[in-house]
Amino acid sequence: MKKLMQEQIEQVNQKLITYGFGFIDIRIEVLDHLICLLEEKECNDFDANLNVVFNEQNDYLKTQKLSQWYLLTKQRVSIFKDIFLNPVFLVLWVCCFLVFKSLPFVNHQTFLADLDVLPLALPIISFVVFGIYYFKSKNKVTSTFGAFFTLSFISMFYLYFGIHWVRKFSELPSLILLSGFTAISLMFYYLPIYYKLKNDKKYNALLQ
Repeated sequence: MKKLMQEQIEQVNQKLITYGFGFIDIRIEVLDHLICLLEEKECNDFDANLNVVFNEQNDYLKTQKLSQWYLLTKQRVSIFKDIFLNPVFLVLWVCCFLVFKSLPFVNHQTFLADLDVLPLALPIISFVVFGIYYFKSKNKVTSTFGAFFTLSFISMFYLYFGIHWVRKFSELPSLILLSGFTAISLMFYYLPIYYKLKNDKKYNALLQ
């Protein structure tokens, strides 16, 4: 069979969504595999080939579908790199520091009393968005939810230990800590966009 057209690739993609591949990063890998198998078929009846391939690959599809949940917990190391080695995180940290430094508070203790809970307040909306995104989206990314759990853990760490550190230190160290944890909270909003663009690029490459 000749190279698949974009409409046919999208048809395979939609069939995988119906099958239960709600995470796009896993689906792209499976989609690439199925495209190769379809293009190897000698028969030119695409619909017939599609049904045959899905039947032949039933065990593989079930295994990959289950792996979606495994990958949610597997990617912690790479996610920490995506957070702390990401230039966007460093830019956010510097910007937060400069903004906090320029705020016209009477004294530093008043500033801390008003703003040291900001890293915990910022992710609240993201929890709601992630919940809706999880149930509604057919293009979820395992890395997005891995990042969600990782950043949630860091936020809880800040709740129990970080606030104490911020209040304990003098102005410069406390500003560095507070702006750093604020930048981590803002990564809740950036990383889903980062992962989406990354996987959209992979999907578009399959259409070429």
